[in-house]
Amino acid sequence: MVKKNVFFIFNNVVCELYRCQTYADLGQFFLPMVRMLIPYRYASIMRRENTEARIRLVDPLCVPAEFVEAEHNYMRFADDDYTGWLNCCREPTMFRESDLVGEQQRLRSPIYQKCYQKYGVYDSLYYGMVSHSKPLGVLSLFRCREDGPFTDDELFLLNSLGIHMNQHMATLLDRMYRRQAAAGYDLPAVAVKYGLTARETQLLELLTHFRDNQEIAEAMQVRESTLQKHFQNIFRKFGVSSRWEIMRLLLEGDPRS
Repeated sequence: MVKKNVFFIFNNVVCELYRCQTYADLGQFFLPMVRMLIPYRYASIMRRENTEARIRLVDPLCVPAEFVEAEHNYMRFADDDYTGWLNCCREPTMFRESDLVGEQQRLRSPIYQKCYQKYGVYDSLYYGMVSHSKPLGVLSLFRCREDGPFTDDELFLLNSLGIHMNQHMATLLDRMYRRQAAAGYDLPAVAVKYGLTARETQLLELLTHFRDNQEIAEAMQVRESTLQKHFQNIFRKFGVSSRWEIMRLLLEGDPRS
């Protein structure tokens, strides 16, 4: 009976994955469903930056939303990560961090102390998404000590789910990059140019999909007041006073450039 329940949950998670129409949707709809299949305390999805110049993960989507602070810190200190090779793999790769290094080494690592110690993370499970030998991003699941380690059965489930994640992640990212190219702008380049944070970049991406404030707040898992603060920061950095002026700059180019 338990196996039947797991089978139904797995199918529901896969269906929710394919319902996602944008990269940002993965954080709002897919990640919460994964928790039903593989219980976790924290989770994130980060995509690989769309450039050949450097290899790094960007745009964290997190559950719960406040865990984004940990992944922002990770982006700052990623060069210290002994698991950074996952971003370069040419085929899907999964591992449980407790299988790689001992507890003391894990808890004393710079990445743990700078990024995850605050959250009491004890065990981590990672899946590197790859399509046609191209690394796409990483799904990360985290547990605290009282949650217990990830089990072999859960590794099997994540590996099975990975087949679908690889395919749909490739579709979502290709759609996003094509949309940006057709509109005449490169979102990561825009983010660098204007000094946008990861959360501001996520908001800008949702804005370019013509989402309203309620939809954006739900996708980012933030309150309306927090969303308005993000908007004000973006307006200040772009030197504009409305979202429509931002869209004009993206579509027509910045005359100050």
